[in-house]
Amino acid sequence: MGALLASALIGLCLVVASAALSFRLGARSLFGLVPLVAGMAAAQSVLSSGGGEYIMVVLSPVVIGAAAGYTFRSKRTLVFFLMVSVLSLTVAFSANYYFLKVYRNFDLVADSQKRVGEMIRAADLPEAEKAEILAKVDGSLEVIGDIIPFSYFMHSLIIAAFCYMILRPFFMRGVSDGTADKSGLAYFRLKDYFIFVLIAGWLTVLLVDEESHHAVYVIGLNCALCFSALYLVQALGIARFYLDKKGAPPFVLSLAVFFVLLLGVEALLVVSIVLMSIGALDFWADFRKLEARGEQ
Repeated sequence: MGALLASALIGLCLVVASAALSFRLGARSLFGLVPLVAGMAAAQSVLSSGGGEYIMVVLSPVVIGAAAGYTFRSKRTLVFFLMVSVLSLTVAFSANYYFLKVYRNFDLVADSQKRVGEMIRAADLPEAEKAEILAKVDGSLEVIGDIIPFSYFMHSLIIAAFCYMILRPFFMRGVSDGTADKSGLAYFRLKDYFIFVLIAGWLTVLLVDEESHHAVYVIGLNCALCFSALYLVQALGIARFYLDKKGAPPFVLSLAVFFVLLLGVEALLVVSIVLMSIGALDFWADFRKLEARGEQ
């Protein structure tokens, strides 16, 4: 527990430091970020199989912080921050995973499965229950392997959103010009052309044969899941917009999300599908009438 807390504090310090540097220097901070990324990529080529994953863990807070600092400095929106930080980390983590799997013959998913299996076998449980749990873990390996990019995407999205909420009150105070702030969740709206990525992804999942064109299927599946998550965020933005319009306290939406999480996986899945659909329909409906006000 202590090691986990220490790791979280170190990561937060890296986020704050890189955000402050990027906020002060702007695009010039890339002169420090690019050599750092290049050095980590070089280290990846000489480290042992599992070492590259630790490099990516260090790189994540640096990228998130730098993206946040530049976003606040240039008065960009939450959409810009998430697209820069989350998508870049998703690509980097996925590339790291497939590099290790293809060129180092080291599968991070299989390694994690092995460690979980050892923990289950060492647990004080009846043998029948151990066998049942191990069977479920083994059966999930293929599915998890197919959605590795989406798993990294969700991990990066949650961490980036958390860091954004912590940093925003401090950095935005320094760039406020007295006008209404329209860069947060309430005005989150993806560019129109992203709807075609969502549609193409789900069409690939529905129409492409998984067995004969597995790589194409996996790419389509991960694109569909990643952009479905982004449109879910857009639906949350719509809800936040109308809650703000009604004068509701900011924590109401967070309480609603927490309540849905408490209801269980089934309820979460149903609510997520409904919200994703609302977010996608916003492409046509423009529920907040942002296009009419020139705020897209």
